Amino acid sequence: MKLETDEDRKEAAKANKKPSFFQSLFGSLFSSSSPEADKKRKLKQIGKNYLKCKYHTFYKPASSEVLPPFAKFFYEIYKIISPAQILFKSNPNTAAFKSQIINYCMSDHQIELLSHFEEQKIKEVARQISIDKISAQIEEELNQFSNEFDNERAGKTENIYKAFTLFKDFCSFDFYVLLRKFSSKIQENNFSQPPVFEKINAEYIVDDLKDFVTVAYLITDDSIEWNSFFTYLKETRGNETVSAGTWKKIVAKLKSIQASGAFDLMIKHISQNPGYTTEIHHNYETIIEPYIDKLQEETMSYIATIANAQKASKANSLCEQIFESLQIQEMKNYTTAYNSVFEKKDLDLFMYSEPLGYLKTFIIEFVKKDVREFFDVVVVRGAWDTSLAAPMSNAYQELLKTSDAITKFDDLLAEDGGLGIKIKTLLPKTAHDPGAENIINRVISDSNEQAKKFLIESTQNLIQIGKTLKQLIEDYLKSKPVLVQNWKELERFIDHPMKEFSVNIYKKIYLFVQLMQQYLKD
Repeated sequence: MKLETDEDRKEAAKANKKPSFFQSLFGSLFSSSSPEADKKRKLKQIGKNYLKCKYHTFYKPASSEVLPPFAKFFYEIYKIISPAQILFKSNPNTAAFKSQIINYCMSDHQIELLSHFEEQKIKEVARQISIDKISAQIEEELNQFSNEFDNERAGKTENIYKAFTLFKDFCSFDFYVLLRKFSSKIQENNFSQPPVFEKINAEYIVDDLKDFVTVAYLITDDSIEWNSFFTYLKETRGNETVSAGTWKKIVAKLKSIQASGAFDLMIKHISQNPGYTTEIHHNYETIIEPYIDKLQEETMSYIATIANAQKASKANSLCEQIFESLQIQEMKNYTTAYNSVFEKKDLDLFMYSEPLGYLKTFIIEFVKKDVREFFDVVVVRGAWDTSLAAPMSNAYQELLKTSDAITKFDDLLAEDGGLGIKIKTLLPKTAHDPGAENIINRVISDSNEQAKKFLIESTQNLIQIGKTLKQLIEDYLKSKPVLVQNWKELERFIDHPMKEFSVNIYKKIYLFVQLMQQYLKD
């Protein structure tokens, strides 16, 4: 150890001697007060403070050079986290890790319930029980599934996912690019030969260092449950990817650096910005609630799809029985083809085009033919109480009016129709005029209401005709009819056997009512 001489003591005394009052006064009067000079003084002091910290070997303030020990520090971390980097590069889909973490934290009962929400499973069950029962059952099971994520289970899940995101962000930092600035011979994820690092101009790495501290300082949070996270890794992947013990050493080292302020001082000095502050933000997103919301949405969507498929299948079957080879009278303007235009504009849609076409066809092909023939013979010529015949007569007359009303309604939506002109004029304006969008949606909504009204009222009228027709068939089959006294006479006015003719009409009406109910029961 070097002994202190008298000369050294004299120099120290001079350095420690306080300036006199006048020296201080003149110093303050003539010292520069410019911002630039103030900045230089602060930067000089930052450099001195840095040299006093524990990690002063990382950086040389006098020449603004980053030294090999800095690179070696990052290289040692790079070696440790390299397997995790490879893992995340080969599995970039964070959603897969989210699902894995949630499944890992589920109870056995939740895992069992989860299988009930699969589309194929719902389809299998739908072959045995009604879709309404399935919907109620699934809704109850979804509630059970959600409720089992109590505070403890949900907390464990969220904590593991938080640790995962911080771990992933840290390991995803590009250590290789940073280290290549110190050694051009370094190879990515190859640690067989330790590289020789050179000192470099600090300006080359200041942005990298800024990025690094934003992820590094996040993992030093004492509230992070690293043990649970590494247990999850080991149990789901068969290994920890990065040793839990080694990881904790990295965290401890970074805590020490953070506490020393070494990196913050380096950034301030290198960037020549004494006021620079490292801002740390972690926008952590919870995963339980979004997962459950998505699960419920997807599962109910499966049920809706199956219900629609069943509905379409039943509707097709009913159509085949009702219309056989007849051509359906489709709407000309109130059509699903128009919906493609509306969808592009994010507008509402025509909802009842298909059933309205069925209704119009049924009225034209059956009501105006078979029902009319039966009506003209039995209702007009039949000897029975007019008060009993009135409901059927009124329903029949309303159906005949409906056919013309549907045509007029459809014509209004033609390009030269009152409503069609309004839609055509306003469609180009919807992109920049919310008012135009609202008006078109109102036209569509009113059109849907009118179409639905046609369907409901016509179905009610057909039900009324069907009820009366059923009574008449039963009366005809009696040895002594009660309602109609002259059945034998009426048979002379129909070219078909009365029983078969009446029963066929009733069957057609019954099937058509069922068809309409497929579209109206919602």
